[in-house]
Amino acid sequence: MKTTFTLILLLSCSLVFGQKKFMPGRYVTHQGDTVQVLINDQNWKRSPTYIEVKQDLSSTSTQRLGVADIKGFSLTFGDRYEVHAVDKEKSVTKIGSTYIYDSQSSMVRDTVFLRVLVKGRVSLYTLNEPDAQERIYMQKDGEPPVELVYRSIMKRSAGKSGLVKLPVYRGMLTAKMTDCQDLANKISKVAFKPSALKRLVQDYNMCASGTEGDYVAAEEKVNFSVYALGGVSYTSLNINGHPSRALNEPEFTGMGYTLGTSFIATLPRSHGKYALIGELLYKAYRNEGTFKHVNPHTEEVYTEYTTTFDMSQLAINVMGRYRLLDKSIRPYISLGVGNSFIIHDNSHQEVYSPSYPTGNREGGNPMANVMRKHEQVLLLGIGGEWKRVQTEVRLENGNGFSAAKGVKTANNSVTLRLGYKIK
Repeated sequence: MKTTFTLILLLSCSLVFGQKKFMPGRYVTHQGDTVQVLINDQNWKRSPTYIEVKQDLSSTSTQRLGVADIKGFSLTFGDRYEVHAVDKEKSVTKIGSTYIYDSQSSMVRDTVFLRVLVKGRVSLYTLNEPDAQERIYMQKDGEPPVELVYRSIMKRSAGKSGLVKLPVYRGMLTAKMTDCQDLANKISKVAFKPSALKRLVQDYNMCASGTEGDYVAAEEKVNFSVYALGGVSYTSLNINGHPSRALNEPEFTGMGYTLGTSFIATLPRSHGKYALIGELLYKAYRNEGTFKHVNPHTEEVYTEYTTTFDMSQLAINVMGRYRLLDKSIRPYISLGVGNSFIIHDNSHQEVYSPSYPTGNREGGNPMANVMRKHEQVLLLGIGGEWKRVQTEVRLENGNGFSAAKGVKTANNSVTLRLGYKIK
């Protein structure tokens, strides 16, 4: 298993760092000239510090351009960035999903690529830095962009302290949008997040100039899809620490199958590389192992135990997926955890001895008195997508069903799965 993980990581790294996707675009020089080029489109989740460009797809040489080299760039079918010298608040605290600024302003000036959300009478930009803090900037009529801030102060009352939020950004918006009084109510309620502020700026531009803007960035949405799944598996069950040698010594192996559905939420940006997966599955397997106890005085006297674990489970899995390439065939790896619940158990043990040639079948699970109905599972998937079809090899490592102290079960399986996108 360690070797498998190592090979997967090495393959992932080589594919990830080898990816470049040059798309048609343009950049603007400091002299105001527009240059048509191919730009390495990284669908940036973090604001870039430079871009790679080349003249045509056959060219082997690329050029790096940073904020000191150009005034901005845009992709024909993608993002648009402008270079601006801006003031940034230094002291920022994250509360929930919102970044809150301290009560005292602390500024640092920097020249950066700002992503354009709206370009118009009032323009809106974002700056997403490596610390995952997303800053929002507003610009009106060609003035320097100013950062919209949400301040907070610590206030003490009756011996208790609490955080008081000050939505300073609403006052800043009001000052810039005084010529559209119809927006006053919207400004007083607008949330401090890019999507809400983007809609407000579009409304203002429509009010002030009759158009939402010369440029409006495409809406970013989570893409949901549903797959029907089926597969066959090879399973292996090991029991350790059980007083019965008939259970403790054999390795129980066999085949099984899986049916179910998966729900995939592909996150925006990064060319859809990241996704969250939820699965609801029916799993069935039948493992069998044999132990033979031989009389030490004569081999003709023996007892043979054949134990069969015949179970079906309802599995609920949650995983994260990383797509390695964005091509016609899209390979991926996925990692996650699962919870499996036994819904049917037809396990049994057969005991045979030459003294009793008809044999003896013992009904019920031989571990039924120490059974746990819930199994926890670690999951690793290696697969690929092509059009609406998905193929995957799934490795599972579960803690089995033993609830007895000192008795451990390990349930491992390899499943070949096929999926078809139904939505």
